[in-house]
Amino acid sequence: MERVMKLAVFVGVIVVAVVSAVVLSHRLPEPRTIHRSDATPPSKAIERGRLVYGQYGCASCHGDDGKGGFANPNSETDEKVPAVVFVQEGYTKPELRDYLLKGNQKVGKERADGPAPPYCMPGGSGLGMSRNAASDLGEYLWSLYPEEEKKKKKQEKWQ
Repeated sequence: MERVMKLAVFVGVIVVAVVSAVVLSHRLPEPRTIHRSDATPPSKAIERGRLVYGQYGCASCHGDDGKGGFANPNSETDEKVPAVVFVQEGYTKPELRDYLLKGNQKVGKERADGPAPPYCMPGGSGLGMSRNAASDLGEYLWSLYPEEEKKKKKQEKWQ
């Protein structure tokens, strides 16, 4: 009986060793970082700019995603507050910073004989925004430019 018991323990040890070896040899590979070349990580300026966008209430008119759409009756921009995701198409970064500080108190009319649009772009400097905060906000707005537009522009450039 003692001999059978020793044999059972020996076989058990062998089974555990074989199972362990099989499990270890079939282990999943270690995780690795995958770098995407088309994605630009947000800079600290972009993150600060996102906070400025929230702090100064930009989303209340331009939307959380910057795509605009808030009604602005009789404004020349389809009677809506414009999107800010396309600022790259109309401004350089220094021009955008200056525009954010100055604002736009006079919004053009859709119909000349109609009433003035009720909403305008307030100047950040009048709200206490610094040049650095305006630059960061500009970086954030610049980062909102749609990826598909960037790809389209690249294709147009090479044609």
